[in-house]
Amino acid sequence: MKKYVVLLIIVIAMITLSGCLKVNYPELPENPVVFEMGEYIDKSDDEAGYSTIEYNGRIYMPYGTIKRAINSDDIDKCIGYVVQDGQKDTDERIYTLSEDKANNYLMMYYVGESLMNQPDFWRSVDTNGKNIDTPIYIESFNYNYWKID
Repeated sequence: MKKYVVLLIIVIAMITLSGCLKVNYPELPENPVVFEMGEYIDKSDDEAGYSTIEYNGRIYMPYGTIKRAINSDDIDKCIGYVVQDGQKDTDERIYTLSEDKANNYLMMYYVGESLMNQPDFWRSVDTNGKNIDTPIYIESFNYNYWKID
């Protein structure tokens, strides 16, 4: 009986913690930015192709993924959603990051129902070759494009 009580306490604790750790992603603004996917071909890397988006006159390309859990305080605001190949998807959203006021990084996250939703982080190409501050929760994909010589 004692074993079942301990097991019940563990289950309750896990359920409670999972609810507490849930990230609240900001909603779309009234007039969201519509991000059209573009493409960049890196001729120096066997013509590797990268998706691109543009925000405030800056081009962004994929940089990394989540290294550790992200929390609601890490996300500044939702700025828009993605259109790819003419297909509008308001659940594929773009966010700014609280720690990155210069907007060197943007976060793309699918808010729709899926078992494995995980954010991706996009970096502005004008920071290529520069040693900029990267939030601790971002882990680089180690694409050749972003490697500093």
